Amino acid sequence: MNRKLISQTLNDWRSNVWLALELLIVSVVVWFTVDYCYVTYITYNLPMGFDIEHCYKIKVGMIEKDSPDYTPRDWEERVADRLELIDRLRRRPEIEYAAYSNVAHPYNSSNTSQDFRYDTIYPNSFVYTRNVTPDFFNVFKIRGAKRESPEQLAEMFDGSGVFISSNMFGDRLNPFDIVHDSIRTDWSAEQVIGVTQPMRQSEYNREGDMDKGILLNIDLADQSANYRLDELCVRVRDNMDKDFIRNLMNDASRHYRVGNLFIGSVESFDSLRESMIGSDRQTVVYMVCGMAFLLVNVFLGLFGTFWFRTQQRVSEIAIRKVNGATRSDIFRRMIGEGLIILSAVTIPAIGIDALLTHFELNQSLTHNAPTFDVANLLVCALMSYALIALMIIAGITIPACRAMRLAPAVALHDE
Repeated sequence: MNRKLISQTLNDWRSNVWLALELLIVSVVVWFTVDYCYVTYITYNLPMGFDIEHCYKIKVGMIEKDSPDYTPRDWEERVADRLELIDRLRRRPEIEYAAYSNVAHPYNSSNTSQDFRYDTIYPNSFVYTRNVTPDFFNVFKIRGAKRESPEQLAEMFDGSGVFISSNMFGDRLNPFDIVHDSIRTDWSAEQVIGVTQPMRQSEYNREGDMDKGILLNIDLADQSANYRLDELCVRVRDNMDKDFIRNLMNDASRHYRVGNLFIGSVESFDSLRESMIGSDRQTVVYMVCGMAFLLVNVFLGLFGTFWFRTQQRVSEIAIRKVNGATRSDIFRRMIGEGLIILSAVTIPAIGIDALLTHFELNQSLTHNAPTFDVANLLVCALMSYALIALMIIAGITIPACRAMRLAPAVALHDE
């Protein structure tokens, strides 16, 4: 039956060639739409490398010298003030962990970078430099690349050495091969003490796009270090978030004024996340809405094409019924023909899709890496095939059902 159907479809090539051309164009357009949505979905759901649930950013301010409330403090006293402030916060019942950081916390619109290398091997893109204190791992539940717990990483971060992300050198170097070895900048060397999972900048950033990072320990007593240290991030215990910001700010002037330091503001990381990804989400929403509109138009076009094509074959349906064909036989015949034409054009359509991928005209799961991914290409092609097949089936089934309700004598009246 299938061989006979293929033969009949080939014999009607004059009437099918324009339909095949239309399906070829539609296949490429639908694949491009599906690829964007699929890659965006996969990218959004990739592991972030941290957990911001119950986390808050405390903005630490410093009284200016010209203020009447300013108290002269030497360097050792300023260091002691910072340690006292964070110790007081740790003693607060709601707070589980607290850590200083410098342009390092998740969903940070600012960044710092240094040029690191191992021997003559350099990272192939931007490396995010994060200066943090050990509890930073506990605050954001950062895990090692070998599933080490945040507590284990914090214990390893004893003041010397650095952690690098598992993708820092890409495919050029296995990061575990250089643990306990040193990586260099132009002016110093740092021992690698561990490897962490990459920390992504946002849900809409692809792999390799600003998620390569290195974590260095903050030495509060180092006068030469250029740390602002106005970031103090805390994790609140489960079920103790209610009114945390209001309660902390109410106590700020009484309990958390240390030397010239004071708490300026408190913001949840949910709010920081929304500020960071809001515009990207809006862009994706606009793109998806536009593509949904395009798919509706494609559906209506294909639906109309197969509706008209089926309506033109009412007499053929009647003849088949007269000759003993059942409803299921007629449906298989007409739908099978449409799917055969779609299957035939899918192969050249995949070739065009591969060219679009090769020239990086589509979305990609990776950044700064070869974008040709056969698995991604074939998955999106299969999804496109299924979508178009459903459009074809809908465009054939409805008019075919109406045609088969007619009595054969009525359908053949004009023949």
